[in-house]
Amino acid sequence: DAQTHIVTKQNKEVARDVVSVEMTGPHCENLTLIDLPGIVRSHGKDESATLSEDIQALMSDYLKNPRCVILAVLPANVDFHNSQILKDALEVDPDTKRTIPVLTKPDLIDPGAEKNVKELLLGEKTQHYEMGFHMVKGRGQDALNKKTTIEEGLTQEASFFYNTEPWRGVEIKTLFGTKNLRVKLGELQMRLIRHSFPDIVSEMKGKRDLAMASRKRLGEIPSELIEKRALFRKVTNDICRSIGDHLIGKSGRSKVKPSAEFHLASSRFMKTLSESRLANISKVTVGVDAIAFVDSKELRDTVRYMKGNRVYLEGFTGSTEYEVPSDKKTGDVYEDGSRVKIVEEYESDDLSIHAYAMKPVPLELVRRDPEWIRELIEENRPYDLPIFINTEVFKGIVTDLIDEDWRLPATELLDYTAGLLETATNKYIKSIGGIESLTQFQEFLLFKSSELVGTLMEESKVQVSNFIDREQVPYTQNHYLFENLSKLRSQRLMDELLSLIGTDDGQMHKPAIVSTVKLVFERNQARPMDDHMAEEMQHALNSYGKVAMKRFIDTVPMICIEVIQKYDRRLNDILSNVMDSEIDRLVVAPPEQQRAMKKYDKEIATLDAGIAAVKKLF
Repeated sequence: DAQTHIVTKQNKEVARDVVSVEMTGPHCENLTLIDLPGIVRSHGKDESATLSEDIQALMSDYLKNPRCVILAVLPANVDFHNSQILKDALEVDPDTKRTIPVLTKPDLIDPGAEKNVKELLLGEKTQHYEMGFHMVKGRGQDALNKKTTIEEGLTQEASFFYNTEPWRGVEIKTLFGTKNLRVKLGELQMRLIRHSFPDIVSEMKGKRDLAMASRKRLGEIPSELIEKRALFRKVTNDICRSIGDHLIGKSGRSKVKPSAEFHLASSRFMKTLSESRLANISKVTVGVDAIAFVDSKELRDTVRYMKGNRVYLEGFTGSTEYEVPSDKKTGDVYEDGSRVKIVEEYESDDLSIHAYAMKPVPLELVRRDPEWIRELIEENRPYDLPIFINTEVFKGIVTDLIDEDWRLPATELLDYTAGLLETATNKYIKSIGGIESLTQFQEFLLFKSSELVGTLMEESKVQVSNFIDREQVPYTQNHYLFENLSKLRSQRLMDELLSLIGTDDGQMHKPAIVSTVKLVFERNQARPMDDHMAEEMQHALNSYGKVAMKRFIDTVPMICIEVIQKYDRRLNDILSNVMDSEIDRLVVAPPEQQRAMKKYDKEIATLDAGIAAVKKLF
């Protein structure tokens, strides 16, 4: 059952697990017998293709052990020339000092072949084996079926060799029987043990050194208050002095220092904000509604594709119909050579789909459609004259976008900083030598450091929250906002004029230029006031968003850095105020640690005694 369980669990025919059966008794030799699987040459229908290699690898691991006695079992009714085990044994034991070839099943030898087997047993057919060959006769299946006991089997075995030719005529009776094999194995094992004494002593010394190292890690537990206080102050002063340097990257051997991890997190924070809506209020990307200046007219549509500085709008296509690839469906946009095509439905008697080439528009002639801002302006129009930007709408947009897109990343950076602090401190405290056994002391340090991290984080979250609240009231004197806003106000008209004035030869007559300028400005003047206001507010949001983002990506990490910089000082203040009564309670080894210390002391003493005893034997 155990073997079935192991094989099922490993999902292999050959497993490294060992089924161990221990037998004790007055007539048992002090031996460990390992029954390895038999060597196979091929595999069955439902067996692993690597069965032969798996068995060979398992056997090799045991055979190479210099303290392992190899019982090379050979059926007496099989030609020994075909024996793989003798070959494998000679490879690892060429001097045959630990190999005993054992012949089995002597009762199954073909009549007339006994002479050859006898010569093999006496070592006349193979190279010399130091312990010689041996022959045994175990209980057969019939005996097992009849419930023949081990003792009865041994009696029958002795009778077989005593009464059966040619074995009864062999003078060396110690070559036969399981009992003689036991004695031979015991003698060989003792010989190997004596030969292995230097290695055994080396192993015992290694185990003793490990035990001594483990005992040293538990430290010596002070018993007097003055000693406890000295240890407490030494440990806490070391923590407060070293943890600060560790956090800011001045010391430590860790692959990535906490300070470097914080900078990576700050970079991720900056990237998150730079990809947010407020930072990209005017950015043209795939999927947004846009306004394109095409053929002296404005075209409003959705951006479906972008390539370099070319923008493709969903409805701006040619009229030529193209065949649709089999892997495309309605609404798909794909590149076909130099063209970008879109798949659309075509209504006829039979509903079908065709592909149309999309017309590119230069990026500088496409801008984000501020329709959503115009709707907000209409919905929040005051009684005042509606020719000025509604500052309440502007403030509301800024407030909502900061709250929805920036507050969470700021909080997450604080939480990440808290995790860095706690992880670094915990790791440092647990690495302090000499206090492993003082679990109450160690847990106290971990608790106080974690509690301080929580306190500092609450304080910093208040700082960040106050900062965000201030940022939700838009204000700046940064010249970038005013310069950028002035540029954006005229940029659209400039791009439209340049697109119309430019010709192949680069020349236009003055009347044509005047006419083109009048066309652009008259079209701009004809736009509704709300469109002008929406565009103006979009420019303002675009300019202010970049200014506000710069403040965010500096201020929030700086608040986190303040927490890291004052952490060691605050921790020192807490640990310096611990009273003697608390120190006396904390610097005590728990019962299980005291038992561990006694265990290691006993193990060290036992190994020392064993090393001394073995040395006397050689």
